[in-house]
This record gives sequence, C-alpha cells and structure tokens, in this order.
Amino acid sequence: MKYRDSVCAVVQRPADGRVLLCHRRDYPPDQGWQFPQGGFEEHKGLVAEAKRELREEIGTDSVEVLRISSRAYTYDFPDYARNARPGYRGQRQRWIVASFCGADADIGFQQQPAEFDACEWVEPREALQRIVAFKKEVYRRAMSDLKLL
Repeated sequence: MKYRDSVCAVVQRPADGRVLLCHRRDYPPDQGWQFPQGGFEEHKGLVAEAKRELREEIGTDSVEVLRISSRAYTYDFPDYARNARPGYRGQRQRWIVASFCGADADIGFQQQPAEFDACEWVEPREALQRIVAFKKEVYRRAMSDLKLL
C-alpha cells in the first residue's frame, strides 16, 4: 500500500505565536485535535492546495505563508483509521507554517461536509500534547524542524 500525499497547515497567530488547533467533529471533546490538513495534487502547488484545504476546513485562507517544510513526513494509519482512506497505508505530508491575517470571526465550520466543530488558539507545545497518539511523532519532528518548538 502507498502513502497519500497531503499538506498540513500550521496557522499561527502573529500577536502571540499561538497555533490554531482544530477538533474533528466525530471525536469526543478530549480527542481528535489536529491542524488543518488534507490531500493535495502536486501539479496544483503546495501553497495553493494548503489554502484550498484551509477554506474547506476552517472557512478562510486569510494567511501569509512563512515557512514550508523542506522534507515530507510520513505516518501510518492505525487499524481503526484505515477504513477512512482505503488503499492507503498512511500519509506523506508536507507542512507549511502560515501567519493568520484575518479575524477570529473569519474562522467557521459551515462548509459541508464539516470536518471540524471547534478550534482553539494554543501554545505549540500544548498542540503537540493534544494530538492523537499515532500522529504525535510526526508532529514533534515537523514542528521542531519548522522552529515551532
């Protein structure tokens, strides 16, 4: 099985360096937190695809890209999550860090189907602590490489 190409967007609030952590609507309140992410097509460009994912997942792409990972990060899906992406072993992600240029009111989950139902601005270390276990090591490496930790 192969890895699904995806992009992970770390949206950072310029005033205090906090990052936007989003809650997947199909998880209990204390689980299912992650950064916006999704599949992308290489020929459309990483930044364009990251902005598309942001529009789809949080309702806005009002960001300025600050940094892009120089490498891809991979993780395997646990058995319970494989059904969501049949045919894929896991994901291969490129990461971007983007400064949020909008207002909190711009963030919303009205898009259908909505993946998230809530978000919080948190310190990067708190985001790492709240991420689901199977993504934790990828988040730690990517966030370290991108100077977020």
